[in-house]
Amino acid sequence: MTELQLQRMAQAAAVIRRVVGHDFRCYAPGEWDPQPATAIQQQMQDHARRTALLILHHDRGEPLCPYVNYDCGEYDKIDALSDALSEVGLMVEDKAGWWSGVYEVSK
Repeated sequence: MTELQLQRMAQAAAVIRRVVGHDFRCYAPGEWDPQPATAIQQQMQDHARRTALLILHHDRGEPLCPYVNYDCGEYDKIDALSDALSEVGLMVEDKAGWWSGVYEVSK
């Protein structure tokens, strides 16, 4: 992992913490080891391990969940986090309702 990647990971985490107002579970993509999954879920997980800056873990009831999971129906919170990440060239994408990836925005 490069110094720039570490800085961007820290920046993403700081933005998310500021917006959500709580600490949250996250992983560097290479450190993330999710539970066994279906073939399609495995493909999504493998892709995130290769391309994401951070992997966010968010079960229902955790403070981060309504900021990333559309099933929670709190679109104002999703928009707030999306806007804040966008300001620093990042985006979050909910993958399976319990985990999301934070990615660099393509230029």
